Amino acid sequence: MKGLPQDDAAFNLDEPRRSCLACGANLSASTKYRRLRVCPTCGYHYTISARRRIAAIADEGSFKETSRWIQSLDPLEFSPRISYRVRLLQDQTRTGLSEAAVTGTCLIGGTPVVIAVLDSSFLGGSMGVVVGEKVTLALELAARKKIPCVAMVTSGGARIQEGVLSLMQMAKTTLAARSLRDRGQAFIVVLSNPSTGQVLGSFASMADIIFAEPGAHIGFSPLGDLREVEGKKLDIEHTAEAYLDRGHLDAIVKRENLKHEIASVLDLISPEFRLTSSRKVRIDTPAARSREAWEMVKLARRPDRPRSRFYIDNVFANFFEFHGDRVYSDDASVIIGLARLGGQSVMVIGQEKSAPTDDDSNNAHLRRLGGITPGGFRKARRAVILAETFKLPVITIVDTPGPRLGIDMEQRGLASAIARMIDQLGRAKIPTISILIGEGGSEAALAFSLTDRVLMLENAIYTPISPERGAQAEMSDPGRASEIARALKLTSVDSMDMGIVDVIVPEPELGAHGTPREAARLLKRTLMRELSDLTSANTNTLVRRRQKKYRNVGEYGSRFRTALGRETRAWQAGLAAGVRALRQTGDVDNGPQFVDDDEVQADADVT
Repeated sequence: MKGLPQDDAAFNLDEPRRSCLACGANLSASTKYRRLRVCPTCGYHYTISARRRIAAIADEGSFKETSRWIQSLDPLEFSPRISYRVRLLQDQTRTGLSEAAVTGTCLIGGTPVVIAVLDSSFLGGSMGVVVGEKVTLALELAARKKIPCVAMVTSGGARIQEGVLSLMQMAKTTLAARSLRDRGQAFIVVLSNPSTGQVLGSFASMADIIFAEPGAHIGFSPLGDLREVEGKKLDIEHTAEAYLDRGHLDAIVKRENLKHEIASVLDLISPEFRLTSSRKVRIDTPAARSREAWEMVKLARRPDRPRSRFYIDNVFANFFEFHGDRVYSDDASVIIGLARLGGQSVMVIGQEKSAPTDDDSNNAHLRRLGGITPGGFRKARRAVILAETFKLPVITIVDTPGPRLGIDMEQRGLASAIARMIDQLGRAKIPTISILIGEGGSEAALAFSLTDRVLMLENAIYTPISPERGAQAEMSDPGRASEIARALKLTSVDSMDMGIVDVIVPEPELGAHGTPREAARLLKRTLMRELSDLTSANTNTLVRRRQKKYRNVGEYGSRFRTALGRETRAWQAGLAAGVRALRQTGDVDNGPQFVDDDEVQADADVT
């Protein structure tokens, strides 16, 4: 909300206003304003007291306060102008709070949580010794009880009256937040206006999931400091919306929807059900239809072929999307979020290709529709870490031409982001499944498919390089991509033969693009069967099997010998046919110097 005034912390936050500061609308008759302090006309979110915030999201009658009587004692005897003790007493009398933090336990949508709320009307919501202690005790209580913690933050800076003791609270609360994650419990933070300073630079940014209210000022530096440093009046650069665009928030949630959104996430990360199979039956899937490699490439790239978003909507239920890599960006080509599959909560990570344009079709050999940026790899890696924290299976949906290339991508750490994603997924102590639904392009496909089970739709492809680029490199002619496609062995059948893929998922007779809902049904059935098998396995066993699986890829074993034998026979037949053709034309001297077919056979046998 650009240019909007902020509530003065000296006001009583429970004192109702007659007209909106932002739009001038009459507020006196609004139930929404009286209950939530939100303008019904323009949606401006006023700052509200800690107890009103708790009442807005906690189930009625469930809140029980903790650490209520802990109070600050002016440890530095700070009194340059107004005695710190006097200021504390004034704010205690005005707000009815003993300190800026209110903590306790409650139910949100029936889920027990520990809750901590900072109130900016008490010394700006700054974090002194008592606030740091109360927040730390709340996080430790959540870890001890093995339940999630929800923090709602409005904080305007540092508690300078307590000097370096106030600074030390950043370390205390950050370590407590890490301890909660190590116990596998969720930490959710809601940022309101304002959320700045030491609180944002410590435990608030350690949360697994971060929401914000619309228009909230968010930043390490207070707005006044930013204006002084930048030498100009800031507009929207400091708002929650800007933070969301830069990948630092998961969602912006209106106050009236906050309880529902938090309750939905808590349901997904505190699962009560596990997908199991009622019977162990081996189901023989139909053999994949034999098609030319280039035909498969064209099918995988069809603009009307279902993409990740379609399968997320039609295979999974209750999908709740997260955003951002927590560093710099929110790559739209990667979708992450929690969902349910057959009643079991899972973490979904999907690669979403962008729609092709005329310019793209004219430069097919440079295809980068939906190429994954470093931020996209970091975003996906963050999702794997969250899944490990909540002990949820990971399902990745692969459909990409590869990583996005360019100097900017290199400077943002493309190579490191790919390597870290491979490492994170490869060692994750949770069941993992990947599905190649279209283009499985190069390093971006590999980084998302280093999983316990690799599924591949019948008409998908898996390739280290696009056929156009391969033809350019090998033949200096991208127009001969169809020839390179055959040589790359990129079809689902080829990938299965080489041991890269575990299961080929059949597509409807008309293809996934022809009857997409039927394709989604077939995929869901296969996914549920594979997931039910994996969830019954020990996590250490899964990691050990996964590492062994990828250690043995390309090793000279029985599967590899079979594939190599088939390639050798094809090579042998091609050479023999070439020699015969040269003999028939009488141009043997100008061709390969083979003596006879027996020598060709001998060479092949040695190979």
